[in-house]
Amino acid sequence: MNKLLVLFLVFLSFSKLMSGQDTLITTEGDRLLIKDFKQAGNECFYLNSKGSEKEIDIDDVFSLRDSLGKETIYYKQDTIKGFYDTQDEMKQYIEGMLAAKKEYKSPLTTRLGAGIAFTGAIVSVTLFPGFLFWTPLIPVGYTAIVLKSRPEVVKITQSIPEPLRTEKYITGYVTQVKKKRVNNAIMGSIAGLVTGWVVFFAINSIK
Repeated sequence: MNKLLVLFLVFLSFSKLMSGQDTLITTEGDRLLIKDFKQAGNECFYLNSKGSEKEIDIDDVFSLRDSLGKETIYYKQDTIKGFYDTQDEMKQYIEGMLAAKKEYKSPLTTRLGAGIAFTGAIVSVTLFPGFLFWTPLIPVGYTAIVLKSRPEVVKITQSIPEPLRTEKYITGYVTQVKKKRVNNAIMGSIAGLVTGWVVFFAINSIK
């Protein structure tokens, strides 16, 4: 009975924390669930979904949408600071980033990175044992290649519904696609490298 009461109180506390949350949209295309947003000069403070206080520069905040859906836009065009886009243009750019973050997947980048790093690690430590500490360069090299590669902009553009197909929206979408590809390359190649090390040392420990 006591356990049920404790669980109920925990659930109640969590419900209170989650209720009335606001949505903070950053200029980097992040959507954060927050509470108690406060601005003090150029700095802003808020509580994240876990109840921890966080800080963000006002220039990194695009807008804040309260629990009732009312949106307050903080972004301002300021050519002195390098903010050349209007509010509407920036909104389209961020919406493109948010859409790509939700929709775009790049499993091939992850798998290819894992395969290359795994194979490279096994081959390197097998044929050239002295090169063990140089194998981390494999993920670095693969990530650099992905970073330099150009996403298929035409194909991406065609996948976007026509009413949303503005220059700023597409730019935001492609920007996020690049970030995802790089992140996937890093995660995949590191995972492949570590797995390669583990397999190599496991095989050698049996001998």
